[in-house]
Amino acid sequence: MNQNNLPVSSEKNNPGQQLVSIILSEISRKYNIDLSQDPVALERIKDAVEKARLELDTNPQPEINLPSISANPSGPIHFQRVVSREDYYPDSPEVENIGRHQEQVDGYTSQSQPALRIKLPDRKPLVTYSLMVINVVLYLLQILTDSLVGFDVPAAIGLKVNELIFAGQYWRLVTPMFLHGSILHLGFNMYALYILGRRVERFFGSFRFLGLYLIAGIAGNMFSFFFTPAPSLGSSTAIFGILGAEGVFIYQHRKLFGDRFRVALKQIVQVAVVNILIGLSPGIDNWGHIGGLIGGVLFTWFTGPVFQVQGAPPLLRLEDKRALRTIGIGFTIQLILLIGLIALIIFFRG
Repeated sequence: MNQNNLPVSSEKNNPGQQLVSIILSEISRKYNIDLSQDPVALERIKDAVEKARLELDTNPQPEINLPSISANPSGPIHFQRVVSREDYYPDSPEVENIGRHQEQVDGYTSQSQPALRIKLPDRKPLVTYSLMVINVVLYLLQILTDSLVGFDVPAAIGLKVNELIFAGQYWRLVTPMFLHGSILHLGFNMYALYILGRRVERFFGSFRFLGLYLIAGIAGNMFSFFFTPAPSLGSSTAIFGILGAEGVFIYQHRKLFGDRFRVALKQIVQVAVVNILIGLSPGIDNWGHIGGLIGGVLFTWFTGPVFQVQGAPPLLRLEDKRALRTIGIGFTIQLILLIGLIALIIFFRG
């Protein structure tokens, strides 16, 4: 059995740690000075960030003020930046696209325009949690049947086995995304689904997110069916699709994310590349990963949300301009295309 693992890491830094890194990057980019190697300057930045965080309860936009934080040939460097709660807690229901900040050098101040606060969708990830429960329950059933009857009944029924698919058991192109080969395999994939699924379902909504999971999973199993004769199972076909969907979503809404979109997109590409390289190891169905990634990218490009900012300052909100009917039609067309491709593969290779 091949196991499709998608380990995805997440940062669990203390509030403000990411802001410290951002400040260090801004100073480095502006003045070509790496203060991360200066323990005194680094400590001052950390203290200022923490002080500003404590002021959030009474002041929604405290100021970080670092006079003479360092120096270059032009003279002392003074750094100022206005921050907000979103700089410390980026997963909150509201986001500030680019914080208003100031940088002052030798008495000269450059100030950007105040940012606008935009209300983001605040949907509960019900489908993500439901999929996790289904995967865990099925794995428990796999263990139970293996103990009681001597073999893994769900895997025997749902494993991707090319010969049986050619024989007419077409459900095996769907069921592998709900089965796993070991507790470690299940753990990696459920962790990835928990991290990625909650983020993506928040913007996609439950109906569209379920469609994404199914389309990506089927696309991944189809690629595996076409390119490799080895049996396989695992939800990482669908999880790679969710990763690709997040990348497309960020790219399509890069104007809303501002400068942050490049960093976020770079991280997604790095995660995808690293996990595909890991998939080159024996026993991992990398074709399933690649197919799922492509399926998620195409699904989101043609069926994903298209947000536009509506309202008047300061009460701005995001509205999805892609109609529900369009989403349903797009999902149906993509599903029909997948079925057609599978039928062609079976016809020419069967």
